Amino acid sequence: LVPSRPARDGPPGRRPRTARTPGTSTPTGEGQGQGEAPHMNDGEDAPPPEYNSVVIEQQGNQGQMEASGSAGSKEADLQVRVYDPVKQGDGIGAYVSYRVETKTELPQYQQRENEVIRRFKDFVWLQERLGEKNPGAIVPALPEKDVVQKFSLGTDFVHKRCNALNKFLSRVTLHPVLKFSSELQFFLEANEQAWQAEVARTSVEQGAVKNTLLGAKSFFKNVTQTASNMISGKIVEAEEDPEYIKVRTYVTALETHLTEVHRHAEKMVVKQEKLTRTMNSFGKALDLLGETEEKEDLKGEFSKVAQKIATITTETEKRLTEVDQNFVEPMKEYARTARSVKAVMNDRSSTLSRVQEKRQSVERKKQNLAKLRATPGAKEEKLSDAEQRLNESSRKLEDAKEKFEVIKERLKTEMKSYHLIRRDDMVGTLKTFAASQAEIAREQAKHWRDLLEELSPLAA
Repeated sequence: LVPSRPARDGPPGRRPRTARTPGTSTPTGEGQGQGEAPHMNDGEDAPPPEYNSVVIEQQGNQGQMEASGSAGSKEADLQVRVYDPVKQGDGIGAYVSYRVETKTELPQYQQRENEVIRRFKDFVWLQERLGEKNPGAIVPALPEKDVVQKFSLGTDFVHKRCNALNKFLSRVTLHPVLKFSSELQFFLEANEQAWQAEVARTSVEQGAVKNTLLGAKSFFKNVTQTASNMISGKIVEAEEDPEYIKVRTYVTALETHLTEVHRHAEKMVVKQEKLTRTMNSFGKALDLLGETEEKEDLKGEFSKVAQKIATITTETEKRLTEVDQNFVEPMKEYARTARSVKAVMNDRSSTLSRVQEKRQSVERKKQNLAKLRATPGAKEEKLSDAEQRLNESSRKLEDAKEKFEVIKERLKTEMKSYHLIRRDDMVGTLKTFAASQAEIAREQAKHWRDLLEELSPLAA
């Protein structure tokens, strides 16, 4: 990253920009972030089985419409772009900011076109809020945090992260539910003051929840073995739908295999790049060998080969960069998305576990109330207190049941949509990969054939 323009103060919604990565463009207009903080509405080793054997079928037209991603929305009515990554600061406090451009026809947005500045942790905020407000929805994955790369902030790392953030927002805007969330609108519109105030508010709320959980830690240390087994999944498993368990097993295997494919794809490109560099060195060595020849005709033959190798390696390096961008990185994103699916499934299991826990709590309180009623001379205050506790536990049980049903039904629709979108994405990615490999082979073969024509004929 090299400084390319001085720091400047922008309109609300912008941070000062101090350096820009090479190869990125400066926008032609100055956008202005708008909006005040809105009220946030709650709203293993075996190969994976065939799709048809694991997709949970939807019943009714509504489920099919949502799974297809239509849901009454169009792709063109909300378009976002993440671009122009800029390094801010130096040393341990350095970070990269990104321009986020929005073009929309949705009536709830204040402007048809808008631009704000966001950094990586702001995208994390959005992802977490989308997950909290939309239980059961598969929120698109963000690129992993890389502590080592963060401190170096190399150009390649920054550009790959920028592309990954762009893909994240693109998938969010295509989701039939997340697209219309107030959290996304706030992320895309809020000026700097409103944004920082909302982020600070949610941080305080998260801190309070964390303290509450820590305060309850001693209680969970003393729960019975039955509850322990329930949390570990032994009881949860017994109540799960067998068809859903098949889907969950499929996703687990899928994530494993996608991760392996990405790992080997990355190694393949690295080895191809190493071979290309070796060939380039070989060409230079041939050129130097030709310089030692006294006869000009032989010197020229060496030079022809060296020049052709230089051309081949230059073109191959460019193609390999495209393979990395259009195949290796998408495979990495597919593996991340599979992990996001697993996270939603874990939420479903945790919610079912809470349902079972609340059910047992209700049964215990029913037993306590029955004992009190059967006890001669029991005080009315104790009876009233026991009834209130039972009512409160019953209410919590119903809340837990309702949340579980929401997650269960939404996940059915989400999984069908996930399979459809992933299939199209994967086929397109594989075709692009095959085309790139074919083009590399075609270009190299053409250059070698041309070289055969250029070299002098053998002496009789």
